[in-house]
This record gives sequence, structure tokens and C-alpha cells, in this order.
Amino acid sequence: MQPTCHFTVSFVDPGNHVYDMTLDVTSLAKGQHELTLPVWTPGTYKIKDFSRHLFDLSIEGSRGPVEITHAGKNLWLFETLDDEPLHIHYRIYAFEFGVSTSHLDQTHAYFNGAQLFLLIDDYKDIPYIVTLQKPADWITSTGLDPDHGHPNQYKAPNYDILIDSPFEVGKQSIVSFAVDEKPHQVAVYGHGNEDLPRLRGDLEKIVRTQRQIFGSLPYDHYTFIVHLSDKSTGGLEHLNSTTCGVERFMFRPWKNYKRVLELFAHEFFHLWNVKRIHPDMLGPFDYNREVYTHLLWAMEGFTNYYASLTLKRSGLYSVSDYLSALGKKLQDYERRPGRFVQSLAESSFDTWIKLYQPDEDSINRTISYYLKGDLVGTCLDLEIRRRTGNQFSLDTVLQRLYDRYGQKGIGFPESVYQDTVEEVSNSSFQDFFEKYIYGTEPIPVDEALLAAGLRIDRQYAKPKEDDDFENANSSQTSSIPYPWLGIDTKMADGHKIVITQCYVNGPGASLLNAGDQIIALNGYQVQKPEDLAKRLEYDHQIGDTVTLDLFRQGHLQSISIVLAPKPFDKVKIVAVDNPDTEQRTLFENWLMTPWNAWQNSHEQSSSSPAE
Repeated sequence: MQPTCHFTVSFVDPGNHVYDMTLDVTSLAKGQHELTLPVWTPGTYKIKDFSRHLFDLSIEGSRGPVEITHAGKNLWLFETLDDEPLHIHYRIYAFEFGVSTSHLDQTHAYFNGAQLFLLIDDYKDIPYIVTLQKPADWITSTGLDPDHGHPNQYKAPNYDILIDSPFEVGKQSIVSFAVDEKPHQVAVYGHGNEDLPRLRGDLEKIVRTQRQIFGSLPYDHYTFIVHLSDKSTGGLEHLNSTTCGVERFMFRPWKNYKRVLELFAHEFFHLWNVKRIHPDMLGPFDYNREVYTHLLWAMEGFTNYYASLTLKRSGLYSVSDYLSALGKKLQDYERRPGRFVQSLAESSFDTWIKLYQPDEDSINRTISYYLKGDLVGTCLDLEIRRRTGNQFSLDTVLQRLYDRYGQKGIGFPESVYQDTVEEVSNSSFQDFFEKYIYGTEPIPVDEALLAAGLRIDRQYAKPKEDDDFENANSSQTSSIPYPWLGIDTKMADGHKIVITQCYVNGPGASLLNAGDQIIALNGYQVQKPEDLAKRLEYDHQIGDTVTLDLFRQGHLQSISIVLAPKPFDKVKIVAVDNPDTEQRTLFENWLMTPWNAWQNSHEQSSSSPAE
């Protein structure tokens, strides 16, 4: 007989930031047993060691207290003499505000199951009950199904679903909509310049657009948990919910709101790509250690690609919005020397020790599988469309993976991804995968976009002219490079200019260090990073030797550096002159916009989001 497990999560006094937890277990067989708490939350790929917040663990049986041995950082052992019912009690401190963590204060309770719910032995396949003891006027938003007839009680069919269903409990604002007669709740904690009716309408467009790719919605109900606070905390996907942390004043103007929509489109697409379409290493999960895959470029990078594409297909993005966003991604990718060092496959595999734990030199030796994977997805989609005469696309690849694996609740071997691409295109992609996924050759974005009648215009951003009336209407870019030190800087402690990173391809790579405090250029004080940039760009030429005065670990030093050309830092994607029929057709099938309509329009990326 399998045991029954019933959790009670109590937070009637939330000001202490402590969840009071009980786990009532019945029908547990005689013998030694173990309790474990996950060390990570799926979707974050970083060991968090949540057990550091657990305290006051005790077990009470019918005969009295049961002895517990703490056998590992997240492992406790105990023994039972028969199948007596057990009352396990413990407490969890929760005061880390983020989409992948848990938080409790006087305004709300938010928790992810990985931080709260102990697993007894390896009983992942049994049902779980969760009862909330909360302030009387707080409401609950979660992807878990309610246990009808039992107020404040919810049920999960297994431990994985329990872990995958965060709770938002408090006085959050609620808006809702339905797609395919399935309810979608948007639960918003916090306030800023949000426009909830607009957000509701835009989320419905995102849901309907992505549903068209796969033909149906694979859930009975969906919950968007939205946290509005002073900074963005990203997003985390779940099987029928997501949590998105948004900076509270990002809903206006349009250039800010676009980033919010990209986040929602990304996280919602994950309900297929990752939560259902995934390599076999990504589920069922081992919550006690890292799980490795070389395919996060497809799981996360392609999800990034489809986030932007969703906004274009839904009408929330214009062609100019889409191409502007693509140009910024390419600009970011091409400024990172690490793209020549780390492959996409390596970036995916090393995520546990690199992507989520960057340092001052990461830009020189790593590449994000989100960023590069997005661009590779662009190239792969366009190449499939070109080879198949627009009959098939990356959509087709995902549809087949979903039909064969995702809908059946199983993962696929890593080699299946390339196999499916080649099956869809009826041609080999061995060279493509070897060069751009398992190798570090530059991504063929120019060639891919050219097939769609587009070209990439790489230029240099001019320094801002402030109030210079003579230059007020001049171009913001130049084809002539500016002088460059090869560093990024920031203001620290309100008055210090500190180097944050040195580019390995820059003139200061072996002369300057991250952490150096710059105080003067050629003997004259520099007060802000912008002043340093302007003095270099206005008053110096490539090849000039300049002297930087700086403090390095408290020691005053003067360092001479020969200025080098600044890399391209402004990328714009524009139409080619006189595109042929094949180019126009590929463009129109890809972005679902007639070529002539786009060319004849006067749309601007800063204008209305509707095309």
C-alpha cells in the first residue's frame, strides 16, 4: 500500500516571513525512510540549496517523537516500527522575492513548491493534498486544481505537478479571459503604471497565436502570476502557469511595454517547448542534483525566437518592431568575444556553472544559449522554409516533436532534434549543426536574411549631442569607427567610475582590470562614464595614446593605452533593392506580411503596436 501525504501550509502571521509546514503521512511501511528537499527549481538550472532555509524539523508518531538523523544537506533519515501515522512539522524562512524563490510578508505569500514541500522516500507518483491556512481576506491564485468541497485545499496528482505549481496568495488584482472555453486568470501583485484591460487583451492574442501552431491548448485552465516591483525578476515557466516579474513602470511607453510582452510570450510558449517538448534529461526530474543537456539552445533560445515571432504574428508587433528587435539581438551577439570560444551545445551543458553565475570575464569566454539560440532559430527557420519552398518551417519541427513525444508525456533522445529537422526538410543539416551548434563559427544571419530580401546595415552609434542644435536632426549613426578603450564602466557608490569588464579584443585587455576606478583622462578628472566616452570620441582619433589615471586596489596608477577602432554597435535590418520573387515569397510566409504593404507603409517601431 502506498502512503497518503497531506501538506498544510500555514502563514496566518506573515510578518515573520516563515511558512509553518506540516506533512501528515499515513500507511508508511515499517523500516528506514528518508526526507529530501529539492536543491533547485526546474527552469532555473542553478543549485539553490533550499534546505538552508528549513529549521525546527520534528516527527511525531502514535508512540511519541521519532528520532531524525540529518544525513546530508537536504537529506534526513528516520525509522518507523510499523505503519503508524506520522505528523512531520518544520518551518521555512522565505524572504527572497523572485519568480523562482519564495516570499512572505505582510502583503502576500508567494511560494514555489521546491522550497516548501519535502519528499518522503521517492514517492513522486502518489497524489498530494495541500491545505492553506492564510489571512481570511487573502485570495489564492495557482495552477493546482482545487479540492472541491474543501475550502483552501488543493490537489496534485503527483509530486512533479506539486513542485511545478507556484502559489500567489494575497490581495492581487485579477482579470481573466477564455480561449477554447478554457479559463485564463491573470493575477497581478503590486502596482505601477499597469493597464490591466490592455494586458488582458494582449495576453489573449498571445495565447491564441501560439495555440494556432499546435492546434489546441494542453490544459484545462492557465494562471499568469505577475509580480510588479522596482526591478524585473524575469519569468519562470510551469505546466499550466507562469510567474513573470516586471518592473512596475514598464507598461508605458511602447518601447518599454514591448519588453513586457516579449517576456509573457516567451514564458507562455514554454508550456509546449520545455514543459512538454523536451529531451529526456529534462523530465522526470532528479531534484537532488544537476541534470545535463546539450539542447537548451532549442529549449530556451528557440522559445526566445518564437516570443518575438508570436508578437509579429498576433499583430502586436509591426515588421519594423520585429526587425528592430532582431537587430538588437544581433548587435548584442556580435559584441561578445565569447561567441568564438563557447559553442551553443557547451553553453547548454555548462549552464549550471556559467550562465547563472557570470563574472567580469564571462563576456570573453561564454555565450548565452538564449541569445545565440534565438539567432540560430532564425537562421534554421529561414533555411527550412527556403529548402522546402515555404511548405515547411521550424513550426513543423516543433509540431512533430510535440505529436510524437510531448503529447505522450515523454522526452526524446538529443539526436532526435537534428533528425527531425532533416526529416522535415528532406535534406542534411549536418554541416549546419556542426558549425553553429556544436562549433563556434559565426552564425550565417546575413545569408539567412538575404534569402528573405533583407540585408544587415552595421554602423556605429554616434555620441549623444545633448543640446547641440546644429546636430539635432543629424543621423544617429556613422559608418566611420570611433576610438575605443575596450571596456565597460558603471557608476559605483554614487561617485566612482568603475570598470565592469574588459573585452579581450580591446586595446585595454591586458592593461586594465575589472574593478579599476577611473579618476582622470590625460590628467583631467572624469566624473561620469558618459564624460569619458565623449572625451574619447570627440577629442581623439584611432591610434592616439591616452593616459588613464586610476585606483587599483587603492593604489594610484597611470596607464597609457593606444586607442583602437570601436566594433560595430548599431545594427539595422533593411530591405534589399529589387528583391526577386523567391525573396519576397519567403519574407511574406515568414512574417505573414505582404512585401508591398510593408514597403508602402510609414510604420515606425516607436509608434502604435498595430501594423
